Amino acid sequence: MNIEQEYRVGVRQYLDKLNKDIEGILTQLINHEYPDEVTCLDFEIFLDSFTRDFPVRVFFMDDDECEFFIEVDGVAQCPSPVDPDLLDIPCVYPYEYQESFTILDDKFNPWSAASNELIEWFSERWNSCGGSNFKRKAYIAPHDRANAFNLVKSEWEKRW
Repeated sequence: MNIEQEYRVGVRQYLDKLNKDIEGILTQLINHEYPDEVTCLDFEIFLDSFTRDFPVRVFFMDDDECEFFIEVDGVAQCPSPVDPDLLDIPCVYPYEYQESFTILDDKFNPWSAASNELIEWFSERWNSCGGSNFKRKAYIAPHDRANAFNLVKSEWEKRW
């Protein structure tokens, strides 16, 4: 097993501890009745956040690929049943876990490896919550990347 594979195994073990919490949130997002303007759920991964919080945030997008908000009592809010930050946790894994691998190989990119594992895990959780029947688009990808994983179709594609 190479360093990336070994790292990803550990990342998956940390992510699996979050299964119940993320599945509850994804179930709410999948089953929520959104305004017609919301055509896509865009889950973005902020790569440097694994050791500080949950690195995924959801954005509610319209046909023009702009973030959509609803107005409630004169205040713009996300059209969501849950906090767009999804999980309020101190980290997915401790910094020391990441550091133990970067010490072994200074060229190893822990964020890329963790991101790839998170996308697989997130897609599995999405599907276990009925996401393949979601009537809108849904993607997950590292922040500002053109290629994204289509959660409904379970395949990679160009997003923009």
